[in-house]
Amino acid sequence: MILAKKVRLIPTPEQEKVLRNHAGASRFAYNYCKRMSDRYYKLFGKSVSQLALQKRFTKIKKRKRYEWLKDINAQVPKQASKDFDKARKNSFEKYKNGYHTSYKSKKDLIQGFYANYERLIIGKKVVDIQSIGEVKTSQQLPRNKKPSNPRVTFDGRHWWISVGFQKDFESQELTNESIGVDVGLKELFVASNGTKERNINKDAKVKKLLKRKKSAQRDMSRRFKKGVKFQSAGYEKAKTEHLRLSRKITNIRNNHIHQSTAKLVKTKPMRIVVEDLNISNLLKNKKLSKAFSFQKLNFFFQCLSYKCEKYGIAYVKADKWFASSKICS
Repeated sequence: MILAKKVRLIPTPEQEKVLRNHAGASRFAYNYCKRMSDRYYKLFGKSVSQLALQKRFTKIKKRKRYEWLKDINAQVPKQASKDFDKARKNSFEKYKNGYHTSYKSKKDLIQGFYANYERLIIGKKVVDIQSIGEVKTSQQLPRNKKPSNPRVTFDGRHWWISVGFQKDFESQELTNESIGVDVGLKELFVASNGTKERNINKDAKVKKLLKRKKSAQRDMSRRFKKGVKFQSAGYEKAKTEHLRLSRKITNIRNNHIHQSTAKLVKTKPMRIVVEDLNISNLLKNKKLSKAFSFQKLNFFFQCLSYKCEKYGIAYVKADKWFASSKICS
């Protein structure tokens, strides 16, 4: 199976400027494809192909106002058009009345772009990215292995690179036990074997961080000036604090889910059964949507799924009307 390794990049100020330009170009290409696709769908009632969008974008690079795109690696906008096409197809499957994909914004917490895997060279605590050069990394990436789907992202403070590598695992000796897992709000999950995992959002530390984040958000709103190109130093300070706290809370939640799912699969059952929940419908509940989003159930199921594959455990989805809560309680 392919596992991704994510490490922090340590770019120079000049390299950081180039990284920002590439992230901006990726966002611009994605939004351009959406705009053209929406226009075509409105006029003709059908979708324009990804290849046609890609060719159209290649033509506009010749215009004077888009000369800045010539300094960008050609693979970045090409992959952005593929990402848009994938999002569009997923949306068509989800909605019957056309598709609903949103534009990307400069204000989005995560910015990023695709790095060409064919030209990605991994050295000793350094990675050579096409059109950017050698960038130092905080940890060593696997060497002498073929990388796949490298992605460079910015979380508001640090730059990261995520690279997939093929990894084979030895077959594990499993028990004859089958474990049912019921997720919820009171606890993260309750298993049929009696295992329970607490809701991390109820911890005093997380509650305190959420309170500080809310305060920073209010401070941002109070200092924001409409119609001004550059905001005040106070606003930027509040924004930095808000991003720092958001990242810290996300890391705590992700770490808790990773530890909880690892603890569950390390019992090495033959089968793990989960409920086939429609998370998007749960988030429509006005009273409980925030609590469900804090639990990060989609991420929980993703982690449990790939860890089951890693250990050779059967990962089964039960019908959403199955009485899992009654059995696991």
